[in-house]
Amino acid sequence: MSRTAIGARALDPLTRDPHKAEAYRLDPYMREALGSLTPLRDPGVLHRHTFVVLKPDAVAGRRCELILRILRSEGWHPVAATTVRFDPLLVRELWRYQFNAASAQRIAVVDPLLSSGRSLLVLLEDRDRPDWLPASARLTAAKGSAEPSAARSGDLRTRIGRVNGLFNFMHTADEPADVARELQLFSYQTGWDWCAGPLFGRTPDSAAGPEETVTRLLAELEAEIPAHDLDVAAGIRRLARQEGPWGDCARDRPEPAHIEDWLGVLRRAPLPEGAARWDVLTVLTSWIDCNEEGVLPIIATGTADAWRTATADATTNEVTYA
Repeated sequence: MSRTAIGARALDPLTRDPHKAEAYRLDPYMREALGSLTPLRDPGVLHRHTFVVLKPDAVAGRRCELILRILRSEGWHPVAATTVRFDPLLVRELWRYQFNAASAQRIAVVDPLLSSGRSLLVLLEDRDRPDWLPASARLTAAKGSAEPSAARSGDLRTRIGRVNGLFNFMHTADEPADVARELQLFSYQTGWDWCAGPLFGRTPDSAAGPEETVTRLLAELEAEIPAHDLDVAAGIRRLARQEGPWGDCARDRPEPAHIEDWLGVLRRAPLPEGAARWDVLTVLTSWIDCNEEGVLPIIATGTADAWRTATADATTNEVTYA
């Protein structure tokens, strides 16, 4: 008897990480994803496409248009878009194999941050990739680390002006297995119709093209989330003029050494509305330690070079099902 309904080699075209393949064969979202993607007319679609999630901090910081412009210039073109709203369960399941390394401070802050508004989910077609490299793996390599200490000047996150470890503005899938699994997770909110044209070759219900859809959705999100400078010092000055617990923090404890005091307020008081919410989030995300020292994620981010060593069987891009 087996503990999984996913075949032993079913994930070979989708990942180059044997540890990930082993874990994902036991993952219910991966199993559902393979079922949802059965109608693919061309299995290579998962190598040509990936996605980017532009998070609420990207909307507040007005980085979305810049991100999409840079992505287009590097060969990733929007072909479908919708919105998704993060909640605590989606956060933990999306990052199920990385959240074990998150610090308690990061866990406390990530939910109020990601739930501060809708995110823009954009399916991308990679028109510049080499045949051996999936769109998702190429974008992962180009994006760079979420940690500012590991930043390089040419990283996409550096080019878009990433602020700190949580205000890094975008999320992408590491490789095709993650594209499939994470689209399945998003599908519980979004369904599949929004991306059925590029993925399954269906005629879209809407006459609007992808660029028009992206423009419309982005205008909606920017109307919902106020523009913000994401500047710590300016945020503390603004908060110090307010009454209430957040104003008290800004006046009495305006240094990073007092982060636990700020987190204590976060546990017992709601975030303020409007721009002041982003003042608080800017302070919190700038002062926390994001990761537990000495703790590695269950599954680490892969490298593009892993795809150079693909076996002859795995380069067929054919997805098989149990």
